[in-house]
Amino acid sequence: MFRRKGDPYLYLFVEREWYCYNPAEEPLGSGAMGTVWRGYRVKTGEQIAVKRVKDEYVNIPIIRERARLESSMAFRHQNLIEMIGCCMVQPDRGPIWLLSKFVLGQEIDQFAKQLPDGAQKIEVLSKCICQVLDALEYIHANGIIHRDIKPSNIMIEEESNARLMDLGIARMSGGNKFSQFGFIGTPQYAAPEQVVRDENKNLPINAATDVYALGVTFYELLTGYNPFDSDSEMETLTRQVRDPLPKNDMIPKRMIQVLYKATEKEQSKRFQSAAEFREAIKTAIGPPPSIWKRLRNWFAKTS
Repeated sequence: MFRRKGDPYLYLFVEREWYCYNPAEEPLGSGAMGTVWRGYRVKTGEQIAVKRVKDEYVNIPIIRERARLESSMAFRHQNLIEMIGCCMVQPDRGPIWLLSKFVLGQEIDQFAKQLPDGAQKIEVLSKCICQVLDALEYIHANGIIHRDIKPSNIMIEEESNARLMDLGIARMSGGNKFSQFGFIGTPQYAAPEQVVRDENKNLPINAATDVYALGVTFYELLTGYNPFDSDSEMETLTRQVRDPLPKNDMIPKRMIQVLYKATEKEQSKRFQSAAEFREAIKTAIGPPPSIWKRLRNWFAKTS
């Protein structure tokens, strides 16, 4: 990393190439862990995204580990953000920058607000969520659990393609991102097993954990509000453990049944994979089953 006299750009050497960005420019966005700027590949002028981790976190060993993990995820999938690499001036302390390919688009909650309520909105958002589930199926197959699914981590590019972002706290073999109350993730979307971590109720963090968070996210996109949000983080976490997903007339009966299953408090009762959740969504937005199929299903359940 270096700066030239009179040059507003900060230069970062990542994976044997130089990149740059202007920290004095207006950021593209900011989250709990870092701020993102538009940057450039020096050799070609190609746009990239540069995320600088907030200074209050950079000297925490687990944060540095997770930054290296995120930048090393060289996975290629049309529904994931493609990472370039990580820049650290010193290996154990000091600033951290994460570089990724630039995606021109908007966060999925902003995209959803532009859609008129009704069947078309449900269909469009269902397709977007299914694309996110494609990405989750891919990372789950590679032994990674995201653990922080939420609207701000889903980008819609060209009004059609969803990309899942921010794998920085994803779990491969352990590690933690601590909130005020010591859990991993974001309170409004965290599954009960992320909140309750004691000896008697210590459930694994697995694919069903991501299913829960995406179920809450989907509900929020369809209704315009988060069902577990409150004025205090502690109350939000309590609601995640205690309160079922509320019924909402904006969501058709077949779809709300899917979301009920995705957000079951008991982990074993949820969809156990991204593929199961995706197929249930596709069935819910498809034509209703015939009377003969319903009867066949009823006999199969009662026999």
